[in-house]
Amino acid sequence: ASIAVEFKDFVTVLEAPLSESRSLAVIEEVKKLIPNKPIKYLVNTHHHFDHSSGLRTYVAEGAAIVTHEVNKAFYQKTFKSPHTLIPDKLELAKKKAVIESFTDKKTITDGVRTIELYHIAGNLHNDGIIMIHFPQEKMLAVCDMFPRIPADAPIPQPSPFTVNLIENLNRLKLDFDVILPFHGTVTNKTELMRVSGRGN
Repeated sequence: ASIAVEFKDFVTVLEAPLSESRSLAVIEEVKKLIPNKPIKYLVNTHHHFDHSSGLRTYVAEGAAIVTHEVNKAFYQKTFKSPHTLIPDKLELAKKKAVIESFTDKKTITDGVRTIELYHIAGNLHNDGIIMIHFPQEKMLAVCDMFPRIPADAPIPQPSPFTVNLIENLNRLKLDFDVILPFHGTVTNKTELMRVSGRGN
């Protein structure tokens, strides 16, 4: 999934999964829903293919790629690599990628709306995985942190990814109620506690 976040003069898109065609469809929909505002940033949670295979399309669109520092060298190489057998939008546009990387925290704001990007430290899923916090809206966007467990199903042994996420949320003292999952069915704090074995 991808999420579009509207700011005063620009749009930030969260995630570019799967392919160029998927990114082109998302970009087209963003332009319909939020006209006359450029996509300034594409936030990438981590380098796994199902979260990054559409990144080159956003570079061609002129968006800066925002990601954790551990991904920067890999993406610099990826964006410079030729794509000539079946040229993609970036190969045709010949644009230079802008990568804004960070280690612990980065904020994107227009002075009114703010999103905060945090490294999920010590997570076994990926060294550089990040989550996105919406402090005013009390929302959290996360991926790959919990298994898909039906609401009425018993909880198996909690996933180490989920346990680590809870540890990071407690460490950072993030205030949220709603979860926007890129994968999975956990959509609120109560359900997150349940799948972590810390709730009823």
